[in-house]
Amino acid sequence: QFLADVGQKTQVVGDDLLVTNPTRVKKATAAKACNALLLKVNQIGSVTEAIQAANMSFMAGWGVMVSHRSGETEDVFIADLAVGLAAGQIKTGAPCRSERLAKYNQLIRIEEELGSLATYAGLQFRQPLGAPKKVVVVGWGPVGHCAIEELLEKAKEPTTITILCDEPYAAYNRVKLTSFFQHRSPEKLAFAGELWCQEKNINLIFGAAESIDKGAKVVKYKTRKGESGSVTYDSLILTTGSKPFVPPLPGLDSKAAGICLYRTIDDCVAIIERAKATKKAAVIGGGLLGLEAAKALYDLGMEAHIVERSPHLMPVQVDTVGGALLKTKVEALGIKVHVGCNPIEVVVSNGEVTGLKVSENGSESILEVGLVCVSTGVRPRDELAKAAGLEMGARGGVRVNEKQQTSDPHIFAAGEVASIKGGMCYGLSAPGREQAKVMVANLTSSGPAEYKGSDLSTKLKLLGVDLASFGAEAAFWFDQQYTSTDAAKVKTMVAEDKAKGTYKKLVFTPAADKLLGGILVGDIDDYAKLLAIAKKGSLTGLTPQQLLDGNIPVDDGGDGTNLAEDDQVCNCHGVPKGVIKKAILDGAETFEDIRKCTKAGTGCGTCISTGPVPKLLAATLQKMGKKVGACPPALPFPVADIEDLCKERCLKTLPAVLGSIGAPGCEKDTAACTPVVQPLLDSLFNGKIKGEGLDYVGQLKALRKDLFAFVDKQNCNPILVRLAWHDSGTFDKNRTEWPDMGGANGSIIYAPEINHGANNGLNKGVNFLKPFKTDYPLVSWADLIQMASAVSIEHAGGPKIPMKYGRVEAADSSACPAEKSRGTDGNAGLPDAMPPFGCGASDAP
Repeated sequence: QFLADVGQKTQVVGDDLLVTNPTRVKKATAAKACNALLLKVNQIGSVTEAIQAANMSFMAGWGVMVSHRSGETEDVFIADLAVGLAAGQIKTGAPCRSERLAKYNQLIRIEEELGSLATYAGLQFRQPLGAPKKVVVVGWGPVGHCAIEELLEKAKEPTTITILCDEPYAAYNRVKLTSFFQHRSPEKLAFAGELWCQEKNINLIFGAAESIDKGAKVVKYKTRKGESGSVTYDSLILTTGSKPFVPPLPGLDSKAAGICLYRTIDDCVAIIERAKATKKAAVIGGGLLGLEAAKALYDLGMEAHIVERSPHLMPVQVDTVGGALLKTKVEALGIKVHVGCNPIEVVVSNGEVTGLKVSENGSESILEVGLVCVSTGVRPRDELAKAAGLEMGARGGVRVNEKQQTSDPHIFAAGEVASIKGGMCYGLSAPGREQAKVMVANLTSSGPAEYKGSDLSTKLKLLGVDLASFGAEAAFWFDQQYTSTDAAKVKTMVAEDKAKGTYKKLVFTPAADKLLGGILVGDIDDYAKLLAIAKKGSLTGLTPQQLLDGNIPVDDGGDGTNLAEDDQVCNCHGVPKGVIKKAILDGAETFEDIRKCTKAGTGCGTCISTGPVPKLLAATLQKMGKKVGACPPALPFPVADIEDLCKERCLKTLPAVLGSIGAPGCEKDTAACTPVVQPLLDSLFNGKIKGEGLDYVGQLKALRKDLFAFVDKQNCNPILVRLAWHDSGTFDKNRTEWPDMGGANGSIIYAPEINHGANNGLNKGVNFLKPFKTDYPLVSWADLIQMASAVSIEHAGGPKIPMKYGRVEAADSSACPAEKSRGTDGNAGLPDAMPPFGCGASDAP
């Protein structure tokens, strides 16, 4: 009540906030207990926590003050440093001489971290508190998340952020949506989550915006539970993205089981569920998303058909020859490709899809499929903006100016919903992020900034096929320079090797003095170098034939990347080589470090999986004399990362591995690398298992090491712990060791989501462990589950629990205990789980 009465004019500090503590700030914000934070210099324990608490207070619109212990007056200048985000009353004084250096350094670190948010005393000494600026973000996809991150970094005044997210998941990486079919975990795709929002003091609402009242600056919404609400704003950001275009085909508008889209996590879940009822599927659309959908169906073990109206696949990115080569490679996997084929009707019987009627080569036929996945392009989700009376683009989307501002100066838009000056809506994530940065710069007055278009070049790996399309300007695609045969407009050079399955097409100006763009299929090693030359506006002293032959010398500093410091490595986030190299020199030692420091690799990920980042990391660490991982410095990666890179790049021999991802000159380390790398290659490509030649104990030791690396990488602790609890059927908090016949023990407190009696996570955990069972056949399922959960517990910081190995497989379902024994010591597994996964070991020693 006191705060309500005087809080608009007075800064009120709760006495429990004298010690810097983000947890207390969070509680006080929720309880509206005070409106200011007091940082007492002599009580700052953790600079990191002080910065976090100050940022949380700033976002809540609080005043933030620094108090110094009285002491030597000669040090009074330190008292002028105010981490004053809304600069208010600042108690003066100074730390005593004995504390001077340490506390001064702490304050300097805080000031450097807060940047422009840190102010000094003086004229602002008693500046009154102002109400925080309210920003509402509608749509929490990749572009919306980028906008929020930019806001958190660049807001110069107290700002509250509210997110309206109409999906039931936090912001996730749609570019990697196909990987969901392997891990089935939304968390592995997520950019952030609810906890992140809490830490950043962001108000997250899982609900759909229904209307915008521009005059009142109010957005009305409905939550996923059906509850209505509204939120006011000073600035509104629309990042609603796009929606799938569904062609008007008979049967496609029905609610028949088996009609699926491919755009969201829920779409993936629907495909997975339908795949349990049918093993034949068709994808309508042979563009980028269509091929990704076909890859998903292929991974599910389905017979897949791709139906594309155009005469070749990916007509927007590649020409006829490149599309034909792509078709050959896709068909080699067993996927049936129908180009120049028109879908006519989705055949439905008894509420289920039974086929897709098509017209191909002048005749009609029916593809007998039980699932039809629609992937025929997208359209902007602009209904909200249109209903609010905002000016629209000529072909949809909300019109924005070069500042990403709509016809209402308080409403901004970015990403696939934004029609740039009433024209194009960019459908890629990289342009959306660039637009978001421009938008926030203008919204926070940290600009000025103008959006002038984006690079539409793409580098992809679809169905195991490397493909790239690059251009100096958007005209390369929009003016169809990549398919032009007009000698007055372009000069084209082509190199094709049908035996190797590679195709390179370079398009120059008629005078051949500038590279306009190109298409690469099968071999994309020269992509980054060619893109850099295209953007420079000249051939940099090279001839067109040299570019076609791949003879492109570059001063790369000896790291083997053939890239200059300013050449772009990550297209998704626009990260040049020099930025990544500096991050490594500053301490980044792993791919994850690079992702965190530079964001390179957090989009599509190809700059790491198939690009130059591994070689750059290896060469830089080698020069620094750092050793990371089990291999010599020339190959400084964890074994799990080496395995992933070998899979992605199809590196089947040790020389190929060293040449592709190793530092220059690493051939001399062949002998040292062989014991680590060769077993991986044998397992991946030569049909050998990891446990070959090892006895039972040897396989157990090797398995434990592999499980630790797997858990550390996948962060699947709760799933494996839950699986082990199901296997043991016990839950006793007093237990300190494994049951004689069970898997996990009841002292596990690291997986609070465990649902007693439910089969939650069992199948997912089994799928995680199947490859390990194949590699180590002497280890029983019972022991594998026991070890996996034990490793998960230990990895999560829990105790190292004594093992009880030697359990045997269940012979059949009769070994499963009765239903009534569930949750007792006599239960070695769940009755509803079939052997060998569910139970067994009743006769174990």
